[in-house]
Amino acid sequence: MSLLRELLTPKRIIVFVILAVLLIFFSRQLGTVVLPFLIAASCAVILEPLVNFLVRRLRFPRSIAALATLIAVGGLALYGIILIIGQLVGQLIDLASLLPVYRETITDMTEDLLSHVQALNESLPAIVSVNIQNSVQDFLVTLENSTKDLINRVLEMFSGMPSFVLVTIITLVATYFISRDKDLIIDTFMQFVPPSSREKALEFREKLSVDLFGYVKGRFLMLLISMAITAIGLVLIGTRYWVLLAIVIGIIDQIPVIGPGIVFTPWVAMCVIAGDIDRAVYLTLLYFVLFAVRNFAEPKIIGDSVGLHPLIMLLAMYGGVVFFGVVGLILGPVLAIIIRATTAAGLIKFPPYSDK
Repeated sequence: MSLLRELLTPKRIIVFVILAVLLIFFSRQLGTVVLPFLIAASCAVILEPLVNFLVRRLRFPRSIAALATLIAVGGLALYGIILIIGQLVGQLIDLASLLPVYRETITDMTEDLLSHVQALNESLPAIVSVNIQNSVQDFLVTLENSTKDLINRVLEMFSGMPSFVLVTIITLVATYFISRDKDLIIDTFMQFVPPSSREKALEFREKLSVDLFGYVKGRFLMLLISMAITAIGLVLIGTRYWVLLAIVIGIIDQIPVIGPGIVFTPWVAMCVIAGDIDRAVYLTLLYFVLFAVRNFAEPKIIGDSVGLHPLIMLLAMYGGVVFFGVVGLILGPVLAIIIRATTAAGLIKFPPYSDK
């Protein structure tokens, strides 16, 4: 008898339906509540090799090994985050103060472009030129206000540090307990599994751990690679806000379909309009380097580790956003990995495909 038949008793089906209904109605709230513990579980999986090394090779007690690993890795990560946030806030404030100057520069560029167009085609009515200038001016005012609003929102996020600190503390404490009591947690879950199906459940746990570790490690590595390539390229070009742009482009590069082209395309176009052909060429080369690295490295780093088709990951991310909001970008792929581990362990069996 399969594990599903043993688990899906009438009472458990009723409980499952009730939980599913509650999940649908309170999905966004549950996503916010579950996310710190999901991050904690992922961190515990990532730290597990180091903890095992301290326990097996250096004979540390597991509690001390988990604490020492968390302090060492967490301290390095916190130091890096503080450095990045310091640069990011400084560049955001600088950018906000210079937005009016940039708007005037773009306005002058537009007027120069229109004068060239009129010189080439004297038949262009003056009223058309005026309307174009007014439209561009209105667009730039709207763009400036929207950018200021976005920057203010980001800065307000940093001002809300108490809630961020609380979530961080909860995540760190949960990571420690999950890492320290890994065996106890596994044994507790195994008590709810029928004895005849515990072998498959253990296989599911191993498969899930490997896939989750591969996904988190792969995605984080791709983020670091994208940010590093972007930062180096922008520094060589002499871009002023290289930290801010490297973070934004690195994050956007992890979103399927969209990619960094949404930033580079208008940027290159503005450089061409401004006559800065050299910068436009350098930015285009940087974009193609990012594009090539992503297409060659991502299948190897993530695809081989998780084994999910990019289309499945895209569907998981989109479905996660629909049901859980922004946190669904993380929850969706994790749920897809859980489902794949369930089928790989034989907990869910599909009938074999036949074209007859």
